[in-house]
Amino acid sequence: MQFLRKIPVGEPIQVNRGQSLLAAGDVGPVWCVTQGVFKLECQGQDGQILVQLAQAGDLIGVESLCAEPYAFTAVALVAAQAQPLVANQDLDRYSTMTQAFMQQQRQTCDMHRLRTGSIVQRLAYLLTVLGKQADGRVLKVQRKELTTLKEMARVVDATFETVCRELNTLLPERKQQRMHAPSVWAMGQPFAMVA
Repeated sequence: MQFLRKIPVGEPIQVNRGQSLLAAGDVGPVWCVTQGVFKLECQGQDGQILVQLAQAGDLIGVESLCAEPYAFTAVALVAAQAQPLVANQDLDRYSTMTQAFMQQQRQTCDMHRLRTGSIVQRLAYLLTVLGKQADGRVLKVQRKELTTLKEMARVVDATFETVCRELNTLLPERKQQRMHAPSVWAMGQPFAMVA
């Protein structure tokens, strides 16, 4: 992102899937996601509410520039990395706020695409979001890199079973040919020992 090149950054932090980068109500710096995806959540009456996804290149915690505590908890949806930004000068703060404004519009559209349309369309778009790199490239996501089926179902607002079924359609390489020993019944000798 062009705005971030002018702003000095701190050391990147690795965050494992399911771990929090920051919590709502805490105070700290603005963060730039450099790898992976974070889910931004807030507390609702019935538990955590998914608000947005922050992908590579996105900023998290911009409200701290307004001397406000973090509005959302940021949890890694997949293994992720983020860097704290140092925005002490007015131009840096303005650039960061401008980038955050533009990002907000895209994230709103992202959530719309993840929550409307057919389940196949929603899952395909989620795979695109999960594969997005900071430089704009979209890499194919491997199954072992995905979040849990339960979490994917939560993001795309579907049932666990539906996500499981449709994900097998979208990522057929998961289906591996299993090599089983031939059944004794298939050999025509139901009680014979097979060596």
